Amino acid sequence: MAAKRPRRERLPSPSSDDEAPPSEQRIDKCPIPVGKNVDLASFTFDAPSFHIEDYFVAMGWVSLVTLDEKVYPNIMKEFYKDLIFSPGSGITCLVRNKRLKITRDLIRSILHLEDCDLRIYSSKTIPHLEGYNLAKACSRVTGKHFEEARRLSSNQLTLPCRVLHNIISHIIVPRKGHLDEVNHFDVFLLDSILVGRKLDFPYIMLHHTNTVHRGHRPMALPYGMILTKIFQHHQISFRDEVVFSEKPTNTIDIRTLRRMKIIKQDGQWVAQSKGFDDESGPSTLPFEGGEDMDEDAPLRPRLVHDHIGHRPPAPASTRTILIFLMVGSIRLHLPSTAYSIQQISYKPRLVGYNLR
Repeated sequence: MAAKRPRRERLPSPSSDDEAPPSEQRIDKCPIPVGKNVDLASFTFDAPSFHIEDYFVAMGWVSLVTLDEKVYPNIMKEFYKDLIFSPGSGITCLVRNKRLKITRDLIRSILHLEDCDLRIYSSKTIPHLEGYNLAKACSRVTGKHFEEARRLSSNQLTLPCRVLHNIISHIIVPRKGHLDEVNHFDVFLLDSILVGRKLDFPYIMLHHTNTVHRGHRPMALPYGMILTKIFQHHQISFRDEVVFSEKPTNTIDIRTLRRMKIIKQDGQWVAQSKGFDDESGPSTLPFEGGEDMDEDAPLRPRLVHDHIGHRPPAPASTRTILIFLMVGSIRLHLPSTAYSIQQISYKPRLVGYNLR
């Protein structure tokens, strides 16, 4: 009978002591939304019926939604890894070897916001406030009557509320990805904006920051531009720091409506219909599908008429396309019965790449 081999003692992994705590590992995986701001004048001039500027003036949030600052992702992650939240005193954290204390008063001072006594935040449950009824709020934000509260999607909202929900999802309680879901707190915020119920934003910001920090799954790290203002207040240096580049989609303006498939027809703003095979053109019905999404998320390929409106196709018998390939040019001839003749000239150019 063969002798038993001596039992090998299991040694600890050499990297086990060097691994980051689970919370730090999760923060490293969290995406950081690019900061956005609202061009209120654009909506006031081109879509006055939406009253976007009027709503935020009434809420006292103009300076909040128009804030325009750079976002520093590495400093943001350092902030979220170390923060300690206390409901009574705010947030303390260590950033670049400096101990920072962030309170409601500090946020209010930096953003030039009014003091407000109504402090409500809820990440999952229905907000509790005397006189607030979720079913009535759902009716108000959709323009339809609901006997009972129900979960909503963005395509059920009125057009102004769809714009407001886009702003909420990028600035008030920022998130990343598709914005189809309208949660209970979104409905409460929308209803508050519509009726002029002033809320304490610093309270919302501190609690939403804590929700993201203690979450069990990676969530988008919010409030990048506001945190930049706070870091500036504490004299944190940004030298040699990575900064997010600015893009046209960083601003929520009248162009955002087109990306949300809200177009102007006969002088009125309407939701563009989903199909293009019929000749009905744009529809006033809400578009069904994920049209309300983060502009930084991957986009599906879009057809030209997604942007310029519906054009009925020419009859099949007249759709004759002749393509002539010529040296140095390409000419595309279309029959005048369907479209005007167009000539597109293209001069080929040889581009070389040096691969090492």
